[in-house]
Amino acid sequence: MSTPIYCAIGDIHGELERLKDLHAQVLDYAGQTFPGQPLQVIHLGDLIDRGPASCGVIDYLMEFEAQVSPRPITLRGNHEQMMIDAAGSSDKDSAEWRVWLINGGQETLESYVGQPKPVMKRHLTWLRTLPTLHEAQEAGLVFVHAGVDPDRFPACGEKVHMWTRRREFLDPRCWTAPRLKRQRVVHGHTPTRDSFPESVAGGRRLNIDTGAVYGGLLTAALLRAGEPDLFFHT
Repeated sequence: MSTPIYCAIGDIHGELERLKDLHAQVLDYAGQTFPGQPLQVIHLGDLIDRGPASCGVIDYLMEFEAQVSPRPITLRGNHEQMMIDAAGSSDKDSAEWRVWLINGGQETLESYVGQPKPVMKRHLTWLRTLPTLHEAQEAGLVFVHAGVDPDRFPACGEKVHMWTRRREFLDPRCWTAPRLKRQRVVHGHTPTRDSFPESVAGGRRLNIDTGAVYGGLLTAALLRAGEPDLFFHT
């Protein structure tokens, strides 16, 4: 099997129709430009919250995973973890519920109105299985929602993967972990200020959270070894 092209997609936050449009753009371009070459799609987490259709996004991605080859990879972001933590507490006044609701969980709950109760249970079961990091060593790529520990990678831990905004991670000149020397890290979590991807230190750190739910863009990055990155937006 030939080396895949990698397609990373930034924070979705319930923007279902834009996600469908972005998938269509990327799959059409890759199919016409690189026929027969596998395309590995990776969603970088924060699928839910704040936007209008979080329930629909999860349903769609579960179906997308089952239909596309190679099987797409979806990472767990901090918003998925907040939903999981809230669901694990039976007290709706608990800190877990309060934190989730004020960070977009209310909009997610509203997206389940009218759905049978087993739908959310099935979605939570799927969300719990999602990894927080994917490393494609042969391609020199690390995919994560928020970031990694620049000193200890790969021994970071899931909390770092989902939450970090550590200054030393944001500046690749500060990366000391030997495993990161030949790797690029592609992430989301921190919306860029101008709604376009942020490429730092020759692309060693690439942030593609372009603030879709804040009036910005939903972005996909097409990554090919030895070639310039290609970006798609909606």
